[in-house]
Amino acid sequence: MKSSFATSLGLLGLATAVALPTPNADPIVRILPPNWAFNITSLRGPGCPDFAEPSTGFKTRLTYGQNTMDGSEIYYWHVAYPHLRASLAGEDHSWCETELSYSEYADAEQTKKGENYRLRLHKNGTKVLATYDLDEAVKAKWQVTYDTERGEDITDELTIAGPHTSGQYAQSDNSPVSKNPELYKLPKCGAGKIKFRTDLHIVGEKGKKGVAESEKTKSADGKEQYYGAQVGWSYDWEKCVTSDV
Repeated sequence: MKSSFATSLGLLGLATAVALPTPNADPIVRILPPNWAFNITSLRGPGCPDFAEPSTGFKTRLTYGQNTMDGSEIYYWHVAYPHLRASLAGEDHSWCETELSYSEYADAEQTKKGENYRLRLHKNGTKVLATYDLDEAVKAKWQVTYDTERGEDITDELTIAGPHTSGQYAQSDNSPVSKNPELYKLPKCGAGKIKFRTDLHIVGEKGKKGVAESEKTKSADGKEQYYGAQVGWSYDWEKCVTSDV
């Protein structure tokens, strides 16, 4: 049976999803719980100084989820970082360490916690949505490092090389993915913690143009408001057996 996401913007740092069936039945076997949720529990670093701080503009927050519909079972959820940007004319490096909680639900209404599935990270690398204005020989470098709690972190790297101008709207890029990607399975079924650090570097000669940031608008008083460069982690699930719980 095919399914799609029903998502929320999660402006308070909480995002939920539910698997919705569509009328077109097919033989694809879907492995996913009835509902699940992510919640930001901790932020640290110059790229995300606004955790639990009141804000009149955009703040660091969970945004949206997406998934494939062809049976490959690749899921993403994204977090937006309005303060995570870098330039050769200013700070050429910024970073944020993000910690999330994950919860599985046994029903679509989220009235009962579930523990029938184990979340697996890094199914399809990492996705980044940002804008760029880069001169020749200037590069924007992203590194997203996942803490696996086992002493062997997983790091995804993505480089955007100049000359390159994305324009007003964010472009979407994926880190390279191996044929057999390394998966990090949460220790327990049904719930757990996810922790990753995002680093953004601008590399090039001073005096050249080099900017990596998010889409932005101007408020009524003329101040720039950044929507937030988005980082999307990929994931899927495996079915748990009784001994896993």
